[in-house]
Amino acid sequence: MPRAILVYRLPDEEVEHRAALQGAAAKVALWEIDQRLRSLLKHGSPSDETARLAEEIRQMIPAELLED
Repeated sequence: MPRAILVYRLPDEEVEHRAALQGAAAKVALWEIDQRLRSLLKHGSPSDETARLAEEIRQMIPAELLED
């Protein structure tokens, strides 16, 4: 079974360490934001400006982060 071990030099790489630890939660949050915006566009009645902003925000989220 393949394994990956990440090594950080703390405290110098504390930011990178925390980013690795919180990556899954961030991915879930981005997926939930994308789904809320998708639902608004598909089932809501947003104004033109709101729809434009929702599409713009959705496009800011890299597709790779939304895949399993």
